[in-house]
Amino acid sequence: MTRCHTRSAHSAVWKFTLAALLATSGAAWSAPGPECANVSAQTCALAARLGRGVNLGDIYDPPQEGDWGQKMQPEFIDLATKHFKTVRLPVRWSNHASLDAAATLDEGFARRVDASIDALLARGVVVIVNVHHYNQLHGSALHRGEQEVPPEVVEARFLSIWRQLAERYKRKPDTLIFELLNEPHDKLDGEPWNVLLRKALAVVRSSNPSRTVMIGPTSWGHPKDLPRLRMPADRHVIVGFHTYDPFPFTHQGASWLPAKFPAGQPCCDETQRAQAVAPIEAAYQWSVKMGYPVHLGEFGTLNRAPMEARAAWARIMRDAAERRGIGWTYWGLVGGFGMWDAPRRQWHEPLRAALLD
Repeated sequence: MTRCHTRSAHSAVWKFTLAALLATSGAAWSAPGPECANVSAQTCALAARLGRGVNLGDIYDPPQEGDWGQKMQPEFIDLATKHFKTVRLPVRWSNHASLDAAATLDEGFARRVDASIDALLARGVVVIVNVHHYNQLHGSALHRGEQEVPPEVVEARFLSIWRQLAERYKRKPDTLIFELLNEPHDKLDGEPWNVLLRKALAVVRSSNPSRTVMIGPTSWGHPKDLPRLRMPADRHVIVGFHTYDPFPFTHQGASWLPAKFPAGQPCCDETQRAQAVAPIEAAYQWSVKMGYPVHLGEFGTLNRAPMEARAAWARIMRDAAERRGIGWTYWGLVGGFGMWDAPRRQWHEPLRAALLD
């Protein structure tokens, strides 16, 4: 058999493969751009499919289910899958595992997460499951109800968790994405995260050689740290980033922050608009330069902001991402940042319209 190594032949095969993947997913096909230069056709197609999404946060990521006012409801699955193409599922696995290096997962908790993942996948959405709020790994203060473990087993537990999750979900469809860690920061900033993410990725690859994995920069996932992120030699990677800029607006009235930002602030004047869009543009420019697709994994506003201002900011963020071809998952469906009023069983308008109309 003759093997052709020309660049044009390789490009033709690559484009044919991508077109086939997109056709089966129902997405419109276009030739891959420079942001996919260093990833597989499978991962490029999946990144293009992400589109508009939502976080099912404050459910599996508190120290214990229900601590932050929410437990998973069938209605949440219905809403998320009816209105969005992608659902990000934040999970605090570290507080539902043994305290030793093995970090053996609590099977009852894991099965509840399994059921949510299966229900979401069955509805045809892309699902992103992560390790969320492992505060001791970052060197952060623990949340109330979060169990402290011996310092010498903190990193080993993280890798053990991923070993178990990778084995547990290895037969799930390719539309399940593994996100290694939510918002690495503080102790992990810069090079420590580059080292640890390679260890975790190697653990995942031992059982999931071609599953798409999402990684993000340090400094709480902010694009300003993308230049510090050393990309692994892996063609099945999407880079996730988060932004809540301008932070004094999006977190106005937040009681848990050391700095208190007054509630009732409007949005968005020209300065606020520029601050909101700048991180998205920075992520886009990095994506084109480095050849990896990016995903806006979190953005949102606390409900202490005026509703009209929340909607105006959300529309700016949505438009900025979509104009650059970047998929997004809003934080979140329910909770203090949510777009759905769970007790009243109704949307927060005009926030819903700003994101979906």
